[in-house]
Amino acid sequence: MARYFDRKADHAAFFKALEAYLDDQINELYTTLNDTFADTVTLSLDVAIAKAHQAGAKIDDPAAEEIAATNYLFKELSSRGLWLQSPDQTEPNTIIAKLNFGNRRTYY
Repeated sequence: MARYFDRKADHAAFFKALEAYLDDQINELYTTLNDTFADTVTLSLDVAIAKAHQAGAKIDDPAAEEIAATNYLFKELSSRGLWLQSPDQTEPNTIIAKLNFGNRRTYY
């Protein structure tokens, strides 16, 4: 657990950039809801990581960077109450989350 918090503290800018990307995507979903029904947000890990790099934040090991981004986005989506589609039902490096109208469990 200490390793998780150390990594999060060491790479705060990276996670802040991921949070900004997530906020943008969720805000876009809610904007769409003003005009039509929509319940799905699709996140690309590649885009999220690229946005972090554009903000000047990165983790040196690409594998660790991808794992950290995946885990962070899953945790954030779950904590915001969105239902997460199982990773084995999505394309690689893609996260699909839905507004949880059916009160389904939010994790696998």
